[in-house]
Amino acid sequence: MLTVADFSNKMIFDLNKTFPIAKLQEKYVVVESEQNSVSIPINCIYKEYQDTNDYKETLTSYIRIISDILNQYKFKIDYTNVYPLLKSRNFGEENKNLEFYREQAFADIDIFYASDIGEVFRFILKADDVDFDMMKKAAWGNMNKMANPLVKLDKTLDVFCLKYSTDYNSTLLLSTALQNQIYKKIGREYLFAIPSATTLIVSKLHSKYIKIIESLIAMDNDPNKVSSKVYRCKNGTFDIVSN
Repeated sequence: MLTVADFSNKMIFDLNKTFPIAKLQEKYVVVESEQNSVSIPINCIYKEYQDTNDYKETLTSYIRIISDILNQYKFKIDYTNVYPLLKSRNFGEENKNLEFYREQAFADIDIFYASDIGEVFRFILKADDVDFDMMKKAAWGNMNKMANPLVKLDKTLDVFCLKYSTDYNSTLLLSTALQNQIYKKIGREYLFAIPSATTLIVSKLHSKYIKIIESLIAMDNDPNKVSSKVYRCKNGTFDIVSN
């Protein structure tokens, strides 16, 4: 029969063949997946091994137990409340264990996808069991149902923002409905900025508006920052014109 120490080392070695991360922390076997983790006292596992004196049976039993616990909390997407969100390119970089599903939008901004579950967003991960093509189609379909009128910040200036403040304001820039508003009120060539999730600034394509937009970026107090840059849309191409 294996000693506790030998049993623990062997169990961790074998669990790592099945799960992304398995490790021994103090008196616990800790198994981590992309979304969840499980902690089981090593003494409980060892006691079962002592009762059967069958290491292989104990390993198989706990692989099944751990898998059941991890899968119990596996993310289930609801296509009716998934949305695209524009975020800074470095969003999520601090957590290397969570690899968000993302696509490039602009030079320093990516498109993320998330389920709106009330008070928080649950971002879609590459490891999620999701039909990504269906998810993206549903997300943009949901976004295109949103309505938020562009209004002038000042009657004397061709600088616009969205009338209502929502967490989707930045992403609405890419919606069909808002693009149509921009074409009608400003034209197909314009300046824009996305300083934060709730703020979108759009103006006529004229150099005099760059400084104004930069001032508005500096004044934005939403902590969910996206980009400090001013962009230009010209001939269907998006370029940075000011940092």
